[in-house]
Amino acid sequence: MKVVKMHTTLLSLPMNLPMFFGNANPRINPVIVQLMTDEGLEGFGLAYAFNNSQVNALKASIDDLEEVVIGQDISRWAATWKDLHTALKHAGQWGGYGLNAIGAIDIAFWDLRAKALKLPLARLLGGFRDKVPAYASNWLWGFLSIDELQKQAASLVKDGHRAMKMKMGGKTHKENVERFKAIREAVGNDVSIMVEGHWSWTVSEAIRMARALEPFNPYWLEDPVGLHNGDICLEDTTALAQIAAAVDVPVAAGETFSTKYGFRRIIEDKAVDIVIVDVLRAGGITEWMKIAALIEAYNLPVVSHCLHDISVHMIAGIPNGLIVEYMPWWDIIYKEPPQVIDGYFEISDKPGIGLELDPEVIKKHKIT
Repeated sequence: MKVVKMHTTLLSLPMNLPMFFGNANPRINPVIVQLMTDEGLEGFGLAYAFNNSQVNALKASIDDLEEVVIGQDISRWAATWKDLHTALKHAGQWGGYGLNAIGAIDIAFWDLRAKALKLPLARLLGGFRDKVPAYASNWLWGFLSIDELQKQAASLVKDGHRAMKMKMGGKTHKENVERFKAIREAVGNDVSIMVEGHWSWTVSEAIRMARALEPFNPYWLEDPVGLHNGDICLEDTTALAQIAAAVDVPVAAGETFSTKYGFRRIIEDKAVDIVIVDVLRAGGITEWMKIAALIEAYNLPVVSHCLHDISVHMIAGIPNGLIVEYMPWWDIIYKEPPQVIDGYFEISDKPGIGLELDPEVIKKHKIT
């Protein structure tokens, strides 16, 4: 079965929270990739940008690979990924929109493969479990007051969430500890609370923060420190290793790394206790699964980053999948978006990704 047609659609969707962009009317921009085969099967994947910025460049990066996609046998996943990666040459093989473009296309190919076999994608990827835990990651932002944080956290628990992440950065040490303590008081001791540091601290500051939070049982400390280059923050594996060795709170990082070669550095440096892998930055499901296997060999767990609609299948497929990040930025594009029930995503019996795009929503928010 071969791909005979590829179509991309660019959307601009409103976001329900301003996040950290300082934008009163933030937007999320999914670029949907749809592949059609010579036997009438259709699959989709996606990548995304923010606030209508550079999204045309992202779409162009995907469209530039169309001539590589057309004619590919959907069963030859290794050859297809290699052809896509080779086609990028020096234009994004190891990161950026080039690798995100491969990621979106690769997701669509895996959707096709699972549909062709009439299997849920999670089953095709290993089928280790039929449901996976999730954590709410879109609600406890740093701009909220303590009262708002407590109300939001209590509301999440009422809605069935058993894990959630709060964002730090831009606050004093004392303020951050008080805010975490307030959330813990609001949700009780049975709810997991992750801490997002957003690359905000030095090594000594991160160690001090972790030790101050320990009495309140944080689930992990994420991206505590980074290498700053203008507005770009990248994980400093040497610094992360210093923090991980000094504190009892598990250190989590990895979302900005790409391909198995990037993640080899995290593991060799013993930089983290929990590895976060983004399916787009990794280079798609094909490379994500290789990274997960590499991480498993070192007895470390894998966490997804964003894209819960896709990532739920990978985390469910592997033995070392820990939890899925629930960030429902574009759930409205699906007729029946995935739902967290009692803290878990259930894997649908539907073949492929198991989600159907809503043509009316896509038509309404399409950028021409």
